[in-house]
Amino acid sequence: MSRPRNCKAHLGRREAVSRPEQHSKNTVEVRVYAGWEDQLPDPTIQAALGAGNVPAYRGLCYVVFDRLELAEFGNRLPNFTFEVEAHSTATVATVIDELTQAANVPYMDAARTDYLDLRGYTIGRVTTIRGALEPLRQAFFFDATEAEGELQFFPSDGTPVARVPSHDLGAHQFGTDRPNPYELTRSADIELPRQVTVQFLDPARDYQENSQRARRSTRPSDNDVAVELPIVLAASEAKSIAEQIVSTAWTSRDAFSYLLPIQYLHVEAGHKIVVGHADGKDRTLRVKRRELRLPGSLMVECSNDATAILSVSSSAAAAPVPVQQVTLPGLTVAHLMDLPILLDADDNSGFYVAGSGASSGWRSASLYRSVDGGVNFDSFEDIEQGAIIGVTGDVLGVAQPFAWDNANSVTVTLLNPADALSSLTALQVLNGGNAAVIGNEIIQFQNADLIGPLQYRLSGLLRGRKGTEDQIAVHAAGDRFILLTGGGIFRPDVAAAELGVSRQYRAAAAGTVLGDAPVFSFTHSGRWAKPYPVAHVKGSRNGSGDLALAWIRRTRFEAPWLDGQDAPLGEASEAYEIDVMNGAAVVRTITTATPAATYTQAEQVADFGSAQASITVRIYQISNRIGRGFATEETL
Repeated sequence: MSRPRNCKAHLGRREAVSRPEQHSKNTVEVRVYAGWEDQLPDPTIQAALGAGNVPAYRGLCYVVFDRLELAEFGNRLPNFTFEVEAHSTATVATVIDELTQAANVPYMDAARTDYLDLRGYTIGRVTTIRGALEPLRQAFFFDATEAEGELQFFPSDGTPVARVPSHDLGAHQFGTDRPNPYELTRSADIELPRQVTVQFLDPARDYQENSQRARRSTRPSDNDVAVELPIVLAASEAKSIAEQIVSTAWTSRDAFSYLLPIQYLHVEAGHKIVVGHADGKDRTLRVKRRELRLPGSLMVECSNDATAILSVSSSAAAAPVPVQQVTLPGLTVAHLMDLPILLDADDNSGFYVAGSGASSGWRSASLYRSVDGGVNFDSFEDIEQGAIIGVTGDVLGVAQPFAWDNANSVTVTLLNPADALSSLTALQVLNGGNAAVIGNEIIQFQNADLIGPLQYRLSGLLRGRKGTEDQIAVHAAGDRFILLTGGGIFRPDVAAAELGVSRQYRAAAAGTVLGDAPVFSFTHSGRWAKPYPVAHVKGSRNGSGDLALAWIRRTRFEAPWLDGQDAPLGEASEAYEIDVMNGAAVVRTITTATPAATYTQAEQVADFGSAQASITVRIYQISNRIGRGFATEETL
């Protein structure tokens, strides 16, 4: 179907309707575009914005007003009312025609489904031909089969194609024992649906989604099934479909398997056959599967036919039309985060991005970047899912890392009314739960107590996670809060040449104008590659006054502790630099490839004029990609 609906002013024409309308003293030209798949961009809009900058909006119906004076409307666009008519001229057969032709799939014909009227059907995502036809098959109960390389479509209540007498059952090779006439398998009650819910598009609810259900309450089953039908149906029709689906499942629970002579080769999957059993009863069955068995027989798997159920009609109570409200997306709040890597797979040049909006109409946004100082902005990344974002209402106090901080708490107010925080157990936190960024410090929290609308008090904290202990003491009220374990966090790759370069960005919500989005700056410092500060620095002096230094390195990775002695190395090679400090001045730098070094008495005399009883050092682990990591400073 080339377009699902027609504009009333445009029926039967493939070009835009251009109609002059007299308004005040000026002539207003109104052009109506009906959503054809080959319609061209509007020439007036194209003249204003430039060729190649205007979409044709193919598949969408829209109206263009040219030279409409707005003075008498308060210089605002007045309200217009348009009537869009949906035409119920399609049948299941026409849909089958278009889909199979579009996919170049050979088929015999779909004329036997031509009587099945289709008032509306939506294919909302990329799918296969089978996937597109399956909702129609479920709703209208028709079958399809392949015969000699072509598809055949036929209604499920068609006539049987063969009558099989009992003496034809159990086909076998001459001279061998005759097998049983058939094998019977019955599905257990628990495998069959207790309830079927059909979701559909209800014209009585302004074509919004509705649902109807059918239930077998007396059966020992707890299997509830939901069937999504993106089809326009009356509520009573959907109710009947639900009743038919649940009844068909129970009626067809008996499966029969037969060996038939080769004369029944014309029987295909989806066909109905009548089979005579030795008890004198004829059974009408639907073929589920057919397999050629050599020499000269067929294995046919069938189930009980449920054609009689297809005539079931039901009634359903009318559902009220829901209030429809258009909510604007509003502005996007976006954060670019220069953080250590959160996952081992993120060990490449990049930074993290999170964004969301305060309005319930916010759905997504696009992030734009300027590389020419803010003159032009180019598309950088799409923010397809909102993250849980907020701000702190007070200052997060100073604490020691590597231990639970039960002395401090912080208040966080969330941005989006749809978001929420939750508490976790201590074990869940230790396993990675409730990780967040406050300012530039990565924390984890155990308790999230709601103290006001969208306002939480966070406590039971782990501080300075992922090597961010340098950010513990630099907090302020109004710090950003981003939940790292709540979704919506993504990481674009960034060229190494971007390190240290300040860029300007804009984040525009879908449905808004880029020029309305505020500009903000961000500099990528490459923290993702910087080694963590080393730990457990110790110093000892020998009889000669030499200072022996030792420490334990840390790793940026989540690799397991395999040898029980040291964490796996997260850099290409192990290397360190030790700055010997005299106040704020560096008097000597010592290099080493192991987590140990010696500052000799002779070096002390050369640097300070005498051996020192107290020496301050700064130790850095070195990255081959970015140089020095973060310092650990100790006085020994």
